[in-house]
Formats: sequence, structure tokens, C-alpha cells
Amino acid sequence: MNEKREEQGDRRVRRTKKMLRQGLSYLLTQKKLKDISVRELTDFVDLHRATFYVHYRDIYDLYQQIEEETVADVREILERFPAEKLTNSLYAIFLAMVQYIQENADLCRMLLSRNGDMTFYKRLEGMLQDKCVTDWMSLYKATTPQQREYCGSYIVSGCVGVMYRWLNEGMKQQPEQVAFMMEQMTRKGVGFLEEEQRKALVCPQG
Repeated sequence: MNEKREEQGDRRVRRTKKMLRQGLSYLLTQKKLKDISVRELTDFVDLHRATFYVHYRDIYDLYQQIEEETVADVREILERFPAEKLTNSLYAIFLAMVQYIQENADLCRMLLSRNGDMTFYKRLEGMLQDKCVTDWMSLYKATTPQQREYCGSYIVSGCVGVMYRWLNEGMKQQPEQVAFMMEQMTRKGVGFLEEEQRKALVCPQG
């Protein structure tokens, strides 16, 4: 009996948090985070304010917890694909990222909204930049660190931009189509490093 009550309690907590997160996601399409009050959010999702404070200190705490959980999810996806898995194809990692966005569209739309604080956007770019430069770009050791950094920034900005546009235009294309486009564009972009590496190996400096 106690286990059943605990399970029901857990379900209620999950449902409550989901309602608050979905409510915040919607309100962020209308106004900036700093302009949303706890009362407005709880009225919108038809919950008592006291219920909100059981789980969160304020609106910023709710937002930050969502951001931290999403960052952890993205990091876990990236860690599934070490450099050796990216040698022949980037499609799998792009597909995993795009599918995650599709499955968590409301939260991702909220975190990438210009009405949020944009820290998630910057953190996402930072994680992808680290992954791109430290893992995949390490395959081009004959190029200079500066070339790898610049190429990584170019590719990451483009990939985040594609995912942002796809999400905010209603995800009309299938994840497989978006992942394929991202891979093709990235391959063409990294052609710069391939050419620089070829020249460095053919005509080593010194």
C-alpha cells in the first residue's frame, strides 16, 4: 500500500512539473523570462502557488533546472559518439541530436527562445564546439590549432542555426532529412581542413 501511494505521489510530482514546464514554455513565446511571475504561471496552468514553491524557489530556478537537465541530456548524447565513430559518418550524431529536439520540442523551443536568457544557446554551442574541435577535428592533426578552431566555429554555428530554424518553423522535415542535410553541409565545410591537411602533408613546413 505504501509503495502504491509513493508511486502515485511520484506521478503527481512528474505531472505537476510537466504542467509548469509546458506553461513556462508557452508564456516565453509571449514575453521575456523576467516579465513572467509565479502567479501568472500558476494561474495559467491552474495550480496553486504553494504547489509551485514545493518544487522551485522562483521562475528562474524552474528555468535553470530545466536548462541543467537538458544540458546533461545533450552531453550524454555527445558522449555516445567518440571520435573513432565519427571518422566515416556524422549522420548518427546529428540524427540523435535532431531526434532529441523533436522529442523535447516544447522545452527546446523555450530554452532557445529569444525571450529566455540565451545561456542555453551559448552552452549548446560551447558543448558542440568542444566536441567538434577536441574529437572530430583531432582527425586533422596536420592542420593548425587556429584552422581547427575557426572551422569548428563555422560548423557549430551552422549546425545550431539549422536546428534552431527547423524547430521554430514547425519541424516540417523528418529528423532523417535534417540530419542528412547537416552532414552534407558539414562535410563540405570541413573540406577546408582536408585541403589544408593535404597541403601540410605534401609540403611540410620547415
